[in-house]
Amino acid sequence: MAQTVNEVTDLMSDKTRRPTSKLQVPTALKYFFMVLVLGLLVLILIMGGKALRDAPPAAIYVSNKGLTSAEYQSLQQVMDQQKVSSFFTSDLQALRDIATGLAWVDQVSVSRDWQRGIVITALPKQAVANFGTERLVDAKGVVFIPADDKDLTQDQFATLQGELTQAPVIMQQMQQVNDWYAPLGIQVDDIILSPRMTWLIRFDNGLRVIVDNENTAQKLLNLSQLLGNQLKSRRDEIQSVDLRYKNGFTIAWNMNQPQTDKLP
Repeated sequence: MAQTVNEVTDLMSDKTRRPTSKLQVPTALKYFFMVLVLGLLVLILIMGGKALRDAPPAAIYVSNKGLTSAEYQSLQQVMDQQKVSSFFTSDLQALRDIATGLAWVDQVSVSRDWQRGIVITALPKQAVANFGTERLVDAKGVVFIPADDKDLTQDQFATLQGELTQAPVIMQQMQQVNDWYAPLGIQVDDIILSPRMTWLIRFDNGLRVIVDNENTAQKLLNLSQLLGNQLKSRRDEIQSVDLRYKNGFTIAWNMNQPQTDKLP
């Protein structure tokens, strides 16, 4: 019995000592598969790049949302002249810069759409005043030429005049004056900034005001308060006011009162 147990123990110990066999892949075969996989990846990339290069030019779709007929035609005409590559390789930033280069365009969005192609969406500048007789100006003081010449010199707008670089300053001055004189029921009809920095303002009731560049804001504010108080009863008789004085101003009255008064 003891012999039998010893034999079983010996058999088990033999199995424990016996090495297990593993499937060994040759090193050369490993490298072969690695090269094969890399080659396939490179081939896919090359074929993909060739497919992109050989793809037909992408279609450009110009959205007419928020645009007038003249604005849409202007943008469409510019985009028709552009040479674009495929759907994936077209330079969207370049197209955006070209569209933004149109004077009347304020903002531009360029996106890819599977059905329509490259979509161009533009927002036009919103004019709030005339600038001279050949341009318009928006609320930020940006001067531009509209897509349609018929939009020039609109009667409902005030007219600003001066150097183009001074447009934001003139716009800000007009807005401030309108705020000060709103309680009087009048607003700016024309405002001019001369090369010598002299302001000439004509209101929609015919009143004209001239003021220099020294304490301009304070002089205009003081005048609005005087017209609403001490001069209220005679306001309609005033033709023009000259504020280019350090200690006072002059008033030119309408024809029925030709005298000119200088007030302290």
